[in-house]
Amino acid sequence: MVSVVCNKLRVTSVLGYLFIGLILGPHVLGVFSDIEASKNIAELGVVFLLFTIGLELPWDKLQELKRYILKMGSLQVLLTSTLFGAIAHYCGADLTTSILIGIALSFSSTAVVLQILSDQKELTTRYGRMSFSVLLFQDFVVIILLAWMTMLKDSSSSFLYLLGWSVFKVFLVFLCLVVFGRFFLRPFYRLVASVGSSDLFFAVTIFIILAISFATESAGLSLGLGAFFAGLLLAETEYKHQIEADIKPFRSLLLGLFFMMVGMSLNPEIMLKDSSLVGGIFVVMILAKASILLVTCMVMRISVKTSIRFALLLAGGSEFVFILMKQAQSTGIVSDELAQIIYLNVVLSMMVTPLLSWVGNFISGRIGREMGFALKAAEEESQDLKNHVIIVGFGAVGETVHNLLTRRLIPHVIVDLNVARVALGHKKKFPIFYGDARKIEVFQAFRADKAKAVVVSSDDFTFSSRLVITLKRYYPKLRILVRVQGAQDALKLKALGAEPIVPEIFAPSFQLASAVFESFGMSQQEVDSIIEKYRQSLGKKELQVLEQN
Repeated sequence: MVSVVCNKLRVTSVLGYLFIGLILGPHVLGVFSDIEASKNIAELGVVFLLFTIGLELPWDKLQELKRYILKMGSLQVLLTSTLFGAIAHYCGADLTTSILIGIALSFSSTAVVLQILSDQKELTTRYGRMSFSVLLFQDFVVIILLAWMTMLKDSSSSFLYLLGWSVFKVFLVFLCLVVFGRFFLRPFYRLVASVGSSDLFFAVTIFIILAISFATESAGLSLGLGAFFAGLLLAETEYKHQIEADIKPFRSLLLGLFFMMVGMSLNPEIMLKDSSLVGGIFVVMILAKASILLVTCMVMRISVKTSIRFALLLAGGSEFVFILMKQAQSTGIVSDELAQIIYLNVVLSMMVTPLLSWVGNFISGRIGREMGFALKAAEEESQDLKNHVIIVGFGAVGETVHNLLTRRLIPHVIVDLNVARVALGHKKKFPIFYGDARKIEVFQAFRADKAKAVVVSSDDFTFSSRLVITLKRYYPKLRILVRVQGAQDALKLKALGAEPIVPEIFAPSFQLASAVFESFGMSQQEVDSIIEKYRQSLGKKELQVLEQN
């Protein structure tokens, strides 16, 4: 019910669960006065959240985003945590507490930001890739921080020694699990899948998650770390999509319970009593974080237009702060009152993140209006692209290919000569640009030399054949997938070096997207799963229009 209401209001369900928890908790209505009994079950939601984050990170994706992950992510966390840690230390916090607060407040909400990017269909744009990469680095830091805090609980050693030792232990455990995954996990899943029982498959997945989680806890690390590593290992298997489908409702239920528990622990009296303090911290946090993110973009030489959107989107706090502060409270690193103030600021910042995103879009739109469809904008969007896809034509087929590639976070750009279609796609925040695909300068701007494939969705045979001849002259190794109407045209295009897709065999957009997925090394089972899920999401009328086009 909470998810349905939040979806209608276009806000993340995290805020809905926090609000319900606050209302039902001991500080408001008091429906639940003793919440300790449910905490252990609720914390399993965090375990499954970290598992699904790991599941979304195949190694090829990490390789493509490593520039943003390592440079932009590390710089943002370092600068932000240093500033907030210094402020906390100046206000009287000890060194350990200052470091924890500084790092925790440097994080942005993975749940809220990814939902906004998904709703705007901008996960595969440069702005989306930057945001995803920084969130990814922050998630890695959370894992290290959880391991450090777990060790800190039972040790009197210095925090620097424990931090270094925890990093070493994380990598040591990860190497052991990689060996385990390579020689046992995949063959074991293959055996389970051969039985053909969906119940057994689901039970084995739960067992693997919990077994690895408890193994890492036994090694002196956290449950969440094991779940994250389990996700990383399974992300490389052909069973990833089935695992993801099985776990999602289970994870959503437990994660909702976790955020309700956090909401129940919020005390609004502190906000009323120290409203000026809470408000002051909130304003400083948003402004300081946005400023540091802008500086990070300047260092990385990102355009002003993209930098403003990026900085405002990631200026809020993260749901991981609740996890870290809960553990910090249990170890005595952070007092209950200080934790409450931090909770309130994070909740407020998560609530205004959609508004900040809108402001960023509005400002960047004003800045970039005069260069909206220019080749310069295409060069800016494509500056860091590698192993991407170039879609030529934005009709019904081209848009469907775009939607399918977006679901798999495959970077791509679209070019079309029709001003009306480009304006429509631009309004929808698609990575679309105005350009004449018959000119090689357009493909140079889109870095075709680094592309994985070009998809030609036009049904104009003359246009397609001339385009194939041009591309093969400059990029002989580039894979070109072309939509054609008949067998004769298909033979002619094949002789030119293209790969024709005949619509009589299957809907052309699905077949074009399938061929692209194969270029990225996906198995036929994975491709069929993606196509089928997308088919199911379409209405009957949409599907009929798609088949006719």
